[in-house]
Amino acid sequence: MNLLNLDLSHRDSFSKIVKTLVGQHHSDPNQMLLHAIESEADIEMNYWMTMVLVQEHFVSSQHVVAKDAAGAPVKALHAACLLQNVGVVAALLELKGYTGSVTDKEYQLTARMASKQEDQVILGLLMKCAQDQDALEPFMRALQGSTLQ
Repeated sequence: MNLLNLDLSHRDSFSKIVKTLVGQHHSDPNQMLLHAIESEADIEMNYWMTMVLVQEHFVSSQHVVAKDAAGAPVKALHAACLLQNVGVVAALLELKGYTGSVTDKEYQLTARMASKQEDQVILGLLMKCAQDQDALEPFMRALQGSTLQ
């Protein structure tokens, strides 16, 4: 699945950059993911940085980045959605940065956040991901029947 239809040949340069930052500069891959989530850089850059960190440097795609006001964990996917970081959201969707299916709590929470922000791009990514899993109709039904909690 390549939700953004990005050119795979561009990945190599990001892989080299991350390898240098981690190996020679001793950067923490988990902190680098936080920087990617918060980044306002190009969508493709955020996408590839996230993919490389998860696939080559053992950062969890379900990385917990913080706790909310109620003490519940905030996963990277939710933080990226709240910050409207399309590249990171796309990468984390492809890497299954959520627990369960597209009709379960974590995925639906992401969709409700994007809907509340009226973020059509992220909603489109969520729909495309659900469609790629042959679950678009159940995803839409679950989204229509739920409220933001």
